Amino acid sequence: MNKKVIALPIRLRSCALLALVAATLLASLAGCVTEQPGNEKTSPAINPVNVTLTYCHIYNNTSYLTGIITNVGAQNLVDVSLYAEGYANNTTLERGNAGPETGVNSNILPGEAAPFMIKMSPVALSATNTTHPTRTHVTSANLTSRTSTRNTTSNRSTNQTSAKQLKKCDLQYKIFPEYKLLNATPHALAIANNKTRFSNRTISVSGEVYNGGTEDVNSSFVAVAFYGNDGYVLGVFVGSTQGELTPKKTTPFQIDIPTGSFSISSKNVARTEVYAYKLTH
Repeated sequence: MNKKVIALPIRLRSCALLALVAATLLASLAGCVTEQPGNEKTSPAINPVNVTLTYCHIYNNTSYLTGIITNVGAQNLVDVSLYAEGYANNTTLERGNAGPETGVNSNILPGEAAPFMIKMSPVALSATNTTHPTRTHVTSANLTSRTSTRNTTSNRSTNQTSAKQLKKCDLQYKIFPEYKLLNATPHALAIANNKTRFSNRTISVSGEVYNGGTEDVNSSFVAVAFYGNDGYVLGVFVGSTQGELTPKKTTPFQIDIPTGSFSISSKNVARTEVYAYKLTH
């Protein structure tokens, strides 16, 4: 199965304006996402991917895009990854990628959704550095800006960098999901006995990964996503790679995140989602 690539131009527009024409939008309640006809040569009749609830966060002068990718088609999405770019005046100024290593669920079943977080990096300017005008534009969405004075960290490292002068998410952003369509049932990994503990220094998420399938899983990831009261993703963090897991067996996991990372605390987290997925590459 060839990979399907869908382009999603994201503009920094007010959700309040889009609400005036909400009756014509195909969107989540807070995502302000509209559907447009796709290219029949590269897209199925019903676009199987929808990206909603997108935010641009700024930490340590670095842009982070968060949101939710939903499988609205009839087949499983596998090998899911995302590519993003931020641009102004048709010139790309930032790029970023997200995949299983950054918490994107590699298998998304029909009707299911998965959170994501993309770290953006600046790119060198050049006369030929422009966006991709040949890609099919299928969905446009509002991308709200959020800022924080907290330090940026990764749960893979306990080192924190000093906060730098903040910048606004004043670029236009596009997110390009890449995936394969598959009818077969993916590996059934589940989370059991999970707990989230907030302390003065660390947010600890622990539990067990259960292989409910009939085949060995050679390698997998566990990720945790934190949601605010408005339903938007505050941040996504992944743990160390899990080793081989045989059918009907469990293995423990723990993800430690420094308190205050991405402004995440017990005061602003409304929901915590923990999930496990097979590493497909």
